[in-house]
Amino acid sequence: MYQQPTAPRDIGGVIDDAIKLYKASFRTCWPLALIASLVSAATVVYIFSRFPAIASVRDPAQLWELVQAPAVWGWYLVLSVASLLLLGAIVACQNALAAGIGPIGVGQSLAAAFACLHWQLLAIVLWLLYFALAAVLMLAPLSVPVKLLGFVAWVIYAIYLWGRLQLWVVALFAERASTLRAMRISWDLIQGHWWRAATILTVGIIIVLVITVVFGFVGTLALVMFHLDPLSLLLGNQLISAAERIFVTSMIPALMVAMYYDFKLRRQGGDLAARAKSLPTA
Repeated sequence: MYQQPTAPRDIGGVIDDAIKLYKASFRTCWPLALIASLVSAATVVYIFSRFPAIASVRDPAQLWELVQAPAVWGWYLVLSVASLLLLGAIVACQNALAAGIGPIGVGQSLAAAFACLHWQLLAIVLWLLYFALAAVLMLAPLSVPVKLLGFVAWVIYAIYLWGRLQLWVVALFAERASTLRAMRISWDLIQGHWWRAATILTVGIIIVLVITVVFGFVGTLALVMFHLDPLSLLLGNQLISAAERIFVTSMIPALMVAMYYDFKLRRQGGDLAARAKSLPTA
């Protein structure tokens, strides 16, 4: 059973808490990850079955047809919204455990995620607007050096925003906050701890990447032994990826939830220390 720590932890301690939370939530999270994997695999199978030339990339005209096809965009839209919903459900499930409310089931997790889906969509719109700034910068009537400096500044600030806002999704469910308030909460929690937050998340991403590479290598090796044609090999790899995502999809959310409560403890401790210093001395 997962228990929320009562004091801030070091980086290894936060990762250890995330692993415990991952294990405690896996019973509910794996069906959610399975649904996401099936939706993703169905999208890829549909695209490869309708546009087989993409397997060999030998027919640019058909690839352009793929890009223009409304049905493909429709599939990707469904995949994107479903991924947001299922990611939210995983975070809701893990947050309930971390907050001492859970465990909650698949249905409750999906209901909580659906209630916050519009805030997640708003966040995507805000990020798209930020990315649109780069396009505006590139199209502006400016000299090449100015454009280059502006783009470098844009990239640096994007990395900084990524570090300060990485816990906003957890804040949506932990605080029942709107998009902007959740971003503000994440901004405040990570203040003064940007490198710590970035290091913890980077370690988590590396762990997930290693598992993904091992999964893909072993799966591809097994498929090659059957001497499949290129299209069948690609589809087989998608099925292997779908199986791998069942195990790894909830890893990063668990790490983010563990980080959120660790940084919250740190913030509360800092507030108490500041109040203690402000008290009059006898």
